[in-house]
Amino acid sequence: MYFHDIIGHEALKAELTSSVQMGIIHHAQLFVGRDGEGALGLAYAYARYLNCTQRGATDACGHCPSCKCYDTFAEQDLFHLFPIVNASGKNLAEDTLPEWRSFLAQGPYVRYDEWLSLLGGDGKKASIFAREGEALQHNLSYQMAGTGYRIVLIWLPEKMQEALGNKLLKLVEEPPARTIILMVTMEEEAVLGTLRSRMQTLRLQPLAPEVIEEALHHIPQGTDGVEATLAAHLSEGNYRVALDSYLGRSEEHLSQERYLQRILRATVNAQPTEMKLLAEELATTSRDEQLALITYLARMFREFYLFNLDLPKLNYLTSKETSIASYLRSCITGQNVRVVESELDLARRHIAQNVNSKMVFFDLLLRLTSTLAPSYRQQGIR
Repeated sequence: MYFHDIIGHEALKAELTSSVQMGIIHHAQLFVGRDGEGALGLAYAYARYLNCTQRGATDACGHCPSCKCYDTFAEQDLFHLFPIVNASGKNLAEDTLPEWRSFLAQGPYVRYDEWLSLLGGDGKKASIFAREGEALQHNLSYQMAGTGYRIVLIWLPEKMQEALGNKLLKLVEEPPARTIILMVTMEEEAVLGTLRSRMQTLRLQPLAPEVIEEALHHIPQGTDGVEATLAAHLSEGNYRVALDSYLGRSEEHLSQERYLQRILRATVNAQPTEMKLLAEELATTSRDEQLALITYLARMFREFYLFNLDLPKLNYLTSKETSIASYLRSCITGQNVRVVESELDLARRHIAQNVNSKMVFFDLLLRLTSTLAPSYRQQGIR
């Protein structure tokens, strides 16, 4: 991974390269980015650039011995720490280096769930265990293999056991000579505060839709993918999210579309038994999935309202969502859309507060049915 593999973030890349050229290199840096946003790829490109012996003004050369080692993710002076699934109470991150290298080889926009899948640990909790501290200390005690920088790359320090965080504190405060610590997090506030306060923080900002759209135009669109403009708009500045939508491989979005159809069908049918069964099914999903679904529903009802106003420049819907909007035309009004958003916001807060999700979704379905019933009857849908 090189800087040129990272879409956008030009100011941040310029800051990193210029600091190396001026010799102003902070010994501990925290890269912050959402899942799949490219923070890990950016940190790796920076580590490569630090050790490139023939670096250019904007990127590593790609052909020096160090770059060749970084191409295979096997640089001797590069140490990795990342979450693993506990197998024996003794396994370490270095035991899964082959899987980790395969993961990195997928490119800069990898996601956490893909790492868990590669480990075979779907649904299991992964952590960076305290026992990693002794192994890391042992590795850092050896003499450096090269003349560049020794890099400690830690992915997702928010999943680190606190005992290890306390051990790393001394390393962050007083690292060995020519040792650089790079941490990459998806949840900045969840990283141990004593570590964060001692690190330089670099935050990836959401990309502009036009930057994402331009990048997508260089890739063939997937059979079931959405248009580049729509994918860019719906991504909230996250290139990986846009790419998955564009290629038609966003399972989360497809699942949300299916639930949208079932929820609307339940409000039309107005059968409590159907609502109860749907609420029970929704309760089996993870809290993150539940919150994401409620956020999606809120956006859809706003889009359906705009669809009724015939404002195509402000409407961002997939073909399936457009079909639903056409079916519901005139059912979503300025009055009931505000009530619907209020109900969804209440459900979101209850889910975030760990209220019984089965009860939350059943109550939500009942309230949506009551809110939408007058419009359904007026339009002859019910």
